[in-house]
Amino acid sequence: LLCIQVIADNVGDNVGDIAGMGSDLFGSYAEASCAALVVASISSFGINHEFTAMLFPLIISSVGLLVCLLTTLFATDFFEIKLVKEIEPALKKQLVISTVLMTVGIAIVSWIALPSTFTIFNFGEQKVVKNWQLFLCVSVGLWAGLIIGFVTEYYTSNAYSPVQDVADSCRTGAATNVIFGLALGYKSVIIPIFAIAISIFVSFSFAAMYGVAVAALGMLSTIATGLAI
Repeated sequence: LLCIQVIADNVGDNVGDIAGMGSDLFGSYAEASCAALVVASISSFGINHEFTAMLFPLIISSVGLLVCLLTTLFATDFFEIKLVKEIEPALKKQLVISTVLMTVGIAIVSWIALPSTFTIFNFGEQKVVKNWQLFLCVSVGLWAGLIIGFVTEYYTSNAYSPVQDVADSCRTGAATNVIFGLALGYKSVIIPIFAIAISIFVSFSFAAMYGVAVAALGMLSTIATGLAI
């Protein structure tokens, strides 16, 4: 009976935590990709309406998958982990490595796939955009995602003071625990909100809604590494 309970518990964790979270993030990725493709389809990439440039959102996703596959090699082959305490720093390195590699990859494909100057749809008007501006849109979303990841870890890991302080507040009763936890929850979203707001402002200034869409793709482009962790 105990064996059956353990199996059922593991199945529940797998469905709820792994499959549920994975499908939710995949849904966000698919929606961002579709939004970017819709805007791209009514924009004019060069004189001949270049098809490769129109598929730039899918190229971002493809580069992200390749980068995340390459990043796994750093955990399995390049950096050998021998102690338990080395696991967490190695996982953090993976996030940073994937972000750096993704930045380089996006710079390359932006130069290859996009014309130097093109026009995009901007609320009934055509906005002139340069390929380096679209690269910056993706990059600002990408690095904002890394910042949000580290802030999230700081406020949710038991290795740092926020979680330790919440645990400490339990000593004086449930009420103080709830109040302190709620206050800490409000505090924890300040930096992520500013990171997202700056990303939206910069990307919209450069490339209107198309810039916002590719910035969202940049933010999600290393999601395979995040899910693996």
